[in-house]
Amino acid sequence: MKPRLLIAESQDFSPTALQLLQTAFEIELKDLNRAELKKRIGDCEVLWVRLRTLLDREMLDAAPNLKIIATNTTGLNHLDLELAEKRRITIISLRGETDFLRTVRATAELTLGLTLACLRRIPLAHVSVLEGQWNRTPFKGSEIFDKRVGIIGYGRLGSITAQLFSAFGAHVSVSDPRLADQTIVDGFAIQSLPELFQTSEIISLHASYSVENERMISAREWSQARQGLVFVNTARGELVDERDMLEALESRRLGGLGLDVISHEHAESSTLRRLRELARLGLPVVLTPHIGGYTYESSARTEEFLARKLVESLTRESLS
Repeated sequence: MKPRLLIAESQDFSPTALQLLQTAFEIELKDLNRAELKKRIGDCEVLWVRLRTLLDREMLDAAPNLKIIATNTTGLNHLDLELAEKRRITIISLRGETDFLRTVRATAELTLGLTLACLRRIPLAHVSVLEGQWNRTPFKGSEIFDKRVGIIGYGRLGSITAQLFSAFGAHVSVSDPRLADQTIVDGFAIQSLPELFQTSEIISLHASYSVENERMISAREWSQARQGLVFVNTARGELVDERDMLEALESRRLGGLGLDVISHEHAESSTLRRLRELARLGLPVVLTPHIGGYTYESSARTEEFLARKLVESLTRESLS
């Protein structure tokens, strides 16, 4: 008898991935909110989720038979990893799949989109037109060309984003503790984090999240920043001390803030409420709901890759 696989976030799920999974699993394809999943998860052996589903202690306690969690993501802070390890639940994800992930570029593209939205004030200009105006005067913006751009974290996405900014004619520098003993990488100057904040006009955050680098960007970094800095975060909200970030924005030290991520995304946080207020007041804030890797192309590619990985895992361990 095939093990049961519940796909709990099924909207636009890749048909190719589904066909592959059906060779090894008895599949239930659903699109469940938290309350619905909690009712259904009790007899689930294998669960597939994306970023929307928070698998915290409450949810895992409702799943006594769960043996494998599959998630086509690199970040895993939507999972209670400590409890999963204690329960010996296997996590199958995209973390560490460096060669494959080089083909997944959607988040890097969104980084450029958020940067342009901040620099050119695109959301405010759009709303202005919808409200019946046709006046460009309030929306004079800036260009990426010839700007000093800092990239924090020079892994897969950091390196791709650096190349994209370079193609726009920007002067790119990078900061990554793994490169501290070097002066240049791929033609880009390597700087310390303080140097990056002191010299950059645009900074894009691409560090991986861990407990060790939680809130790595805080008041000290904002105090070193150039006046008018545009800051973009498509990595993880937990990398930033958001209270200090809001203070930098409200004091006008930041000239633009583009966020695809915030901390505690599964709850209505005070940070999100304040960001909405500031955006409505006309401050240069552009917010998107963690859509960095959420394109048709990247979703299909990652689901198909993870489906193969999940099926292959059955040859290495028993679900009994």
